[in-house]
Amino acid sequence: MHLLTNPLTRPIFWPIVILLLAVFTGAGLILLMFQTNRAIATKNSTSSRVLWQRYRSWGIIALLFVGAVLSGSLAMAALCAFICWQGGKEYARLTDMPDSHSLALILSGWITFVAVLVFGAMVLVVAPVLAFFSWSALALCPVAGETEISRRFNSGIAGLWGYLYLGWLPAYLLALSASKAPGMVLVVGMGVALSDVGAFCMGKVMGGPKLAPHLSPGKTWGGVLGNILGAALALALMTFALPDLTLWQCGLVALAIGLGSVWGDLLESLLKRQCGVKDAGGLLPGFGGLLDRIDSLLLATPLVYFLALLLIG
Repeated sequence: MHLLTNPLTRPIFWPIVILLLAVFTGAGLILLMFQTNRAIATKNSTSSRVLWQRYRSWGIIALLFVGAVLSGSLAMAALCAFICWQGGKEYARLTDMPDSHSLALILSGWITFVAVLVFGAMVLVVAPVLAFFSWSALALCPVAGETEISRRFNSGIAGLWGYLYLGWLPAYLLALSASKAPGMVLVVGMGVALSDVGAFCMGKVMGGPKLAPHLSPGKTWGGVLGNILGAALALALMTFALPDLTLWQCGLVALAIGLGSVWGDLLESLLKRQCGVKDAGGLLPGFGGLLDRIDSLLLATPLVYFLALLLIG
């Protein structure tokens, strides 16, 4: 495991830089065409502004994500720590967790990342068991300002679920980056991004029956097809980062990324519906909170990790 690496020495450095420049240039030109069409711009001025906000947010996300992946496991652990910290704060606000539980969630996530760095990915096998016993013990302790005993149980359940969501799942990013195929982390990142774009485009074009009307009314089965096609396009564009996989194996990876993206998106929609909010926060203009952007990544990464274990060992 390389804790720190000079990104310039990575064989995939220039291919990924060229690809990102091409993708963002193309997307920028499409947005300019959209904006210069007076009829469309007048009718959808708000939509155009949001798209530009998302474009800028995507640029920042791409720089941070690619930089962390190419800089080694320590940089990837730092990115996971930020995800756990910022995501944990947003999650705590959504679920009205006590400060003590919010701190425990973030610290337990950080401890998990350090353990993966020191002991390897096998830590993730026992982490959920240790988390259950730890949060069960914490659920028995009094909560500051509690007026009824049920607050302890609810806070304990929210804390355990939050750790699994924002401590355990992000750790698979670190495990995948330290595996025999570190380029797969970039593939997952690009796959999730293009899966999101594919779902938006195909959902607009095809429509179709609603996927989960009570959770996310805008999602359709046509959008799910777009998720999978977007992930497949990412694999086609990033063959330089893939290990030696056959066509059918690449198809399985695309399927895992596409379906993982849908799964993660719906799971976060369930959380927001339960808490009665539209966005998890306001960190990322055009998207909302960090949770609104990483929901698909959190579910897709473990699926690809286990699939990679089966396919390449």
